[in-house]
Amino acid sequence: MKYIKKIAETELWSSGKVELWDFSRANQDPESRVEAVATVASICYGKPPRDAKKLVERLRTESGGKMSSAFEFIRGCDCEKCDDIGIDSSLRNFITLPTDEEWAERRGYEVEEVSRWHRGAVATFRLTIPIFLARQIVRHRQFSYQELSRRYTTDKQVPLRFWTSEELMAYRPGVSYEGVVDMATELYEILIEDGVRPEIARAVLPQSLYTTLWMQGDVPAWKNYFLLRLDKHTQKEHRELAQAMLDLLEEHQPELWRKVKP
Repeated sequence: MKYIKKIAETELWSSGKVELWDFSRANQDPESRVEAVATVASICYGKPPRDAKKLVERLRTESGGKMSSAFEFIRGCDCEKCDDIGIDSSLRNFITLPTDEEWAERRGYEVEEVSRWHRGAVATFRLTIPIFLARQIVRHRQFSYQELSRRYTTDKQVPLRFWTSEELMAYRPGVSYEGVVDMATELYEILIEDGVRPEIARAVLPQSLYTTLWMQGDVPAWKNYFLLRLDKHTQKEHRELAQAMLDLLEEHQPELWRKVKP
């Protein structure tokens, strides 16, 4: 990709992953917007788009001609060195949002300077986590999200992987976590083969199933998130996830990390 890129990643648990991405150039020009929006939106289908421009144009006309949620990942601001590039200043909510090149030309800045402000104000992660953690994450409403959809993907396209722990694997008479997962997986596959719609068949899959989602937020969003999710009362697995994210910011986006660390 030309404009956005994965900076670093950390593995968690059995198949979990935390990836930090650089979206600071996502609003540089129309071409960068297409790349960013198509990359974010394609997570729903579990594969890169065949034609990024066609996908973006289709998304652009959804919901009665309004922008799709994938456009929330294109942020902009008319404030000099703004720290709070929120969802309200996204391309979805500000359809006439100028590109970074246009801002730079209007205000006499260098384009790279505008990108540097974005790196200090916005962080973007791609997370592979169990569904029970994803449901906790989306309760934080200041963020932009896009998630893998089992409506548009099957286990052949995106294999089913499940989170586990020693607590779940502990033996109990007549109960086997692995057995439950195997039974759910087998039933799901049978339903798909019998022509049951994927959005219905997925109902039998447990919350330990791994999903993948994009998560992007500005300084206030991340500050609140880390304050809550690194607290000792937060579920242990969510604390591990939040710590992994914060550690990547400390190493790769230190300017933003200094603003959001608890």
